[in-house]
Amino acid sequence: MLNLYRAATIAAGPLAGVALRRRASRGKEDLSRLGERFGRTSASRPPGALVWIHAASVGESLSVLPLVERMLNALPRGHVLLTTGTLSSARLLKERLPERAFHQFVPIDRPDAVCRFLDHWQPELAIWVESELWPNLLRDTQLRQIPTVLVQGRMSAKSYRYWRWARGLIAPLLAGFDQVLVQTQADASRFRDLGAV
Repeated sequence: MLNLYRAATIAAGPLAGVALRRRASRGKEDLSRLGERFGRTSASRPPGALVWIHAASVGESLSVLPLVERMLNALPRGHVLLTTGTLSSARLLKERLPERAFHQFVPIDRPDAVCRFLDHWQPELAIWVESELWPNLLRDTQLRQIPTVLVQGRMSAKSYRYWRWARGLIAPLLAGFDQVLVQTQADASRFRDLGAV
């Protein structure tokens, strides 16, 4: 099923560009940073260790700020890249991120955008926050042997029902995590049932 998803995202590639530009015209994307959504950036990769954390939006970003601080304390010469997908989170992080941490928009889940993103940033560790799991992005990160961790993992009953239907897509991705840390026992049970180890 993962291969079918991948093929579908390749086939739908041109539509993604149209959709993003339409969103930008409505003020839902930053037109000046639209390249980041395609894995292109004008920012250089900083030297040394780079930890990449992906959080969906404002709530997840706020919840992970203490982790950003701990990572920077553990890596005195390292940096933290935090990706999100919303303008509101980008604005918040511009004000809240400490020195040696920076924000980029997450690339769209299309293989070419994902490849450009990973080629450029080459993180030593990738951390996903809560529940936003993009199959191409996660799969390609794992295929590059970059350690992956899910923190504050959560899965609602509704999401669980959906992913049970798409188990062939989610199971290999969850099994590929090096560590899965969840919020509740119910979350733990759902993640285990879908393939997390």
